[in-house]
Amino acid sequence: MSEHRATVPGAVLDAAGRYPDRAALMHREGQAFRPILYSELARLVAATAADLRSRGIKKGDVVGIASENGPRWTIIDLPALSIGAIVVPVYPTLPSAQLSHIISDSRMRLLFVGRGHPERAANEARPAMSSLEDVVRLDEISIDADSAVSAGLPDVDVSGEDIATICYTSGTTGTPRGVMLTHGNLASNAWALVERFGITEHDVTVSYLPQAHMFERTCGHNVFLFSGGTVAYAESRASAVRDIGIVAPTVLISVPRVLERAYEAAVVKVERGSWLARGLVHRAFTLLNERSNRRFQGRSISPWFAFRCALYDRLVAARFRAVGGRRLRLIVSGGAGLDRRIGKTLLVFGFPIVEGYGMTEASPVISCGLVGRHRLGTVGPPISGTDVAISDEGEILARGPNIMKGYLGRPEDTAATIDGDGWLHTGDLGEMGDDGNLTVTGRMKDIIVTSYGKNIMPGPIEERLTTAPVVEQAIVLGDNRKALVALIVAHREEVERLTGVRGVDEGGYAALLERDAVRGAARNALRASNDEGASYERVVSYLFAPDGFTVENGLLTPTLKLRRRVIVDRYSDEIESLYRSLEGRHANQR
Repeated sequence: MSEHRATVPGAVLDAAGRYPDRAALMHREGQAFRPILYSELARLVAATAADLRSRGIKKGDVVGIASENGPRWTIIDLPALSIGAIVVPVYPTLPSAQLSHIISDSRMRLLFVGRGHPERAANEARPAMSSLEDVVRLDEISIDADSAVSAGLPDVDVSGEDIATICYTSGTTGTPRGVMLTHGNLASNAWALVERFGITEHDVTVSYLPQAHMFERTCGHNVFLFSGGTVAYAESRASAVRDIGIVAPTVLISVPRVLERAYEAAVVKVERGSWLARGLVHRAFTLLNERSNRRFQGRSISPWFAFRCALYDRLVAARFRAVGGRRLRLIVSGGAGLDRRIGKTLLVFGFPIVEGYGMTEASPVISCGLVGRHRLGTVGPPISGTDVAISDEGEILARGPNIMKGYLGRPEDTAATIDGDGWLHTGDLGEMGDDGNLTVTGRMKDIIVTSYGKNIMPGPIEERLTTAPVVEQAIVLGDNRKALVALIVAHREEVERLTGVRGVDEGGYAALLERDAVRGAARNALRASNDEGASYERVVSYLFAPDGFTVENGLLTPTLKLRRRVIVDRYSDEIESLYRSLEGRHANQR
């Protein structure tokens, strides 16, 4: 890899030299999106790098960024990397205690924060942090290229071997660990994805996933900025659908939960529409699904059948695709497994979706589907330069230039994760198909082992449960127990529809969950799931969680995965009570 391609800022500034007049970044101002051209980005990077040097930041120093997405995030990230500093991305929702741990563990010298919670948490953490010299509001950083005065980047020797970032990840359990990723790790992963996605200077994406996560930072930023493409920032995650419609991206990076919510909203809208609208949608899906199956199987399509499909595509499917702005050529879903039913619906309606797989320790992508050749249920073949193997225990192993240097200050954890042959032990279970596609079958630590010794993967059961309109989220429990139970977060809109009561406060909503109609819908959800699963996957009972599982309350990871151990600890009393009632019921039946 040539020198300018081996570091993140080198690759971006090389693109700036090739495409000076193209938009690198776009951000919302009023009713429109304002572009920042590559030539302007280069000036801003140089000016901000000089500013960081004036603050005493030098090669090897740690700079943190705790903020929502936006151009200023990038205009701190790139200059810091260009002078050899190490960037620590921080989720803006982290409480001060976790922020304190990250600041202390990384020996952070300077922290840039967004308004609101990040600034308050930083100010709470700062007095006890001896290493932290300053906290700077991110909105103090100028994004006006006309005012950026600089003679160019400081002359600092930064190579692919240097650490670029330390990302703190606890996954679904445990104390946050600092994943050390080098410039070479990040650059190799991004370039492999440029090749896999076919990204060019004509591509545009909308950034709305957390920029602090490597999935968004690599796939939603570096991949496009290396290629001369454009990153447009949604005003907020809540406005993402609106902003996607305005920007009309060519590529969209997403996580399954976002796609699932969009799917659920569309289903509700269709089911509550007129009988004619429902009939059109269902007929369109039937016809277009048949067309998809025939194409996959290599079967012929008659002119009359093709005409009918084209008609329904224009009348129905095109209306759904219009939400994406009509230019979408690729949707990449990662961070967790996508419900196969939803993936199939998106494909049938003409959304070009592929799934990918990875983890922070791999910068983060290990494998990804190929456009036009993606097999549903798989996460595609390994990306270029990355080897994948399956251990005797069924664990997915990965090796390549994208694999982390190690965990900061944790040599034992590093040795336990990367073996002597350089294989990263992912902790995920998987299978490699004869066609070269990887399938992730579960998480080793997520396996439920019942008291009868039965090994059960909860993920597929939870996916079946959440297909019911009343179930928004579900976690299946039963480790060392005789039977499985589920903790369910009800879909509020469906609860209100079933009860005919809307807009009540939390106390009133909790009472609604006890209504017969809601309880009956939950029992039906369990019954439908049990009918589809094996006998040992039967969920015998459930309880409603009063609050949803969210990133803010610590029950979801930033990529919207369940923090299983944390959820079990949070609801331990309720779970124990449920199992006691089951035992009592069983005793009375003897």
